[in-house]
Amino acid sequence: MVDVLLWEWEWACCGEPFAVGDRVEFGVVDADDGVRELCAPATVPAFVETHHEREPEFHLSGVVRSVAALSVAHRVSRVPRAAAAPGNARFSSPGADWAIEVRPRPYVLTFERLPATALLSPLSGVRRAVEDDDDEQPLPREADPADGEIRRHVEGYLVTIDEG
Repeated sequence: MVDVLLWEWEWACCGEPFAVGDRVEFGVVDADDGVRELCAPATVPAFVETHHEREPEFHLSGVVRSVAALSVAHRVSRVPRAAAAPGNARFSSPGADWAIEVRPRPYVLTFERLPATALLSPLSGVRRAVEDDDDEQPLPREADPADGEIRRHVEGYLVTIDEG
């Protein structure tokens, strides 16, 4: 059995859905000190799946025996903008026939990961991003957190594979 960390953002983009009991193949690299620190104290994965930022060092294949969401606590800070933007801002793409207007906030939210706060929550599998599923509606946007508030974010998925 071997534990592999899948980054949430990478899987939401273009990972194939799978469930416990499915056969999978992952391109992986060795988990480094940064990954081990992020996952503490919940787990110590041996490998990290990769298909965007790095070339895999080798491929692992086998049957998925368990899956868990890996969440980490973050402290939120409201950083004041250098200069408050007056009125609404308009955004569009060059040559597009659409635009959106937003009222800029007087602050930018930053999220600082808190060490040694990783938790695992069992799942039956890993799906792609919600927006890829026609039968689900997006969740309503949450209100901005207060300065100093602690929130948990799913960083990735810990997948235990039985090689062979």
